[in-house]
Amino acid sequence: MGPRRFFVRPEAVSADGLITVSGTEAEHMIRVLRMKEGYKAVILTGDGCERLSTVVRVTRGEVLLREESVTRADRRSVSLTLFAGNLKNGNLDLVVRKAVELGVDRIVPFVSARTDEKKFNRERAERIALEAAKQCGALFLSEVEEQISFKEVLDRVKNYDKTWFCYENETRSPLAKIAREEGRSFALIVGSEGGFTDEEAAAAVAAGAESVTLGRRILRAETADIVASAFALGALGELDHD
Repeated sequence: MGPRRFFVRPEAVSADGLITVSGTEAEHMIRVLRMKEGYKAVILTGDGCERLSTVVRVTRGEVLLREESVTRADRRSVSLTLFAGNLKNGNLDLVVRKAVELGVDRIVPFVSARTDEKKFNRERAERIALEAAKQCGALFLSEVEEQISFKEVLDRVKNYDKTWFCYENETRSPLAKIAREEGRSFALIVGSEGGFTDEEAAAAVAAGAESVTLGRRILRAETADIVASAFALGALGELDHD
């Protein structure tokens, strides 16, 4: 097993190659992993830089490391935002974890007409996203935003080169068969357990989103989020090795 991976903010890396880890990541290094001077770790800043580093000092609540080498990855060619309807029974936690593992850049929960769950804990979701990014070896840290309304989702459609609206009553335009799209910024809109009203579907298309289907089977809402993300990222080439 190689060195453990930890995310820090870019400003935690100084010009002389020293890296200061604090907060929950430092707590994990100190209390759980019992890291000491001389231990190796991979430090990530969420921007594609992977820094192999050595612990030089451990104090209460803080770990200081020295950068040994840096690997830089090119930024991915496209960006995908998942607008996910809030879900009951903590199922949005699963969506956040799997979306990060797949490579979704941004997750934005929303409330629509048939959404039953209204509460959302962003801090918890960010912790889950961080854990998932570390587990899957991501170099880029996915962002989790505050919950918004469905109207606010539609207000943001114009910010993307293409937005796919996953609608349970759509029978044409399967998302699984979309061709490679031109552009860099893409979005998915997937509803909660109750799906969307006819009025919401019409409003989404009027806002510029393309109505698509995930197939003939009725999927659970959390499954739909994951499947839609995989379909879109696959079509955009983001699941390829090259």
